Amino acid sequence: MILGTVFHVATACVIATSAAGVGGGQVVQRSREALTSSNTLFGPTGLINVPTAYVTQHGKVQFSTSFGEDIRGPAANYGITPGVEIGGAFIDREGRKNKGVANAKVNIIPANFDFFEVGVGVIDAADAITRSYYVIGSADFAIPRAVEDRAIGFRLHFGAGTGMFEDEFIFGGELQLDPKFSVIGEYDAKDFNGVLRYSHDRNFRVQGGVQGAEIFFGATYLLEF
Repeated sequence: MILGTVFHVATACVIATSAAGVGGGQVVQRSREALTSSNTLFGPTGLINVPTAYVTQHGKVQFSTSFGEDIRGPAANYGITPGVEIGGAFIDREGRKNKGVANAKVNIIPANFDFFEVGVGVIDAADAITRSYYVIGSADFAIPRAVEDRAIGFRLHFGAGTGMFEDEFIFGGELQLDPKFSVIGEYDAKDFNGVLRYSHDRNFRVQGGVQGAEIFFGATYLLEF
């Protein structure tokens, strides 16, 4: 019920975006370079477990490694075309068989919106662990201004998913403290998680905090070929 409603909203956004593109010949700027450009524990671009609407930049690859609650492993995403990322992750599970998972996400920018984007994706497409579909909206409330050379902004992410997201709502938020540091919190349908993220530059990010009842650490590096 919940996910069906969200998918109807996403479909409407796709139709609106397509209509605008055909009628006006507009060229939309794809996902912005944001502090959200990190991989989640299971692979997609996002927060800790919760994906965001944003995707890996076209022609670039995001490599990452994450250590979370009873699972850890590397992941990679490739921006195969503007607005689309594909990728995979190797999931090393404590006390269980290790698995590889394949992921994909499409980024949608509704017509006449410059601060809101929608992501529709799948985690573990081959159902090696639990195939999970999701729809997530990301709103950017960052105001481009400087206060003593400090950037201030806020991003909110809200959606729903199946599989690992248990047909429930998922959400998260990012408070950007300055150009390098942000505080991130999320609810992944099971746990509230939180980290502090450090962005060394446009290509390298690390984050550490709590996922479930365990310590979480992750690092993402962006490469262009």
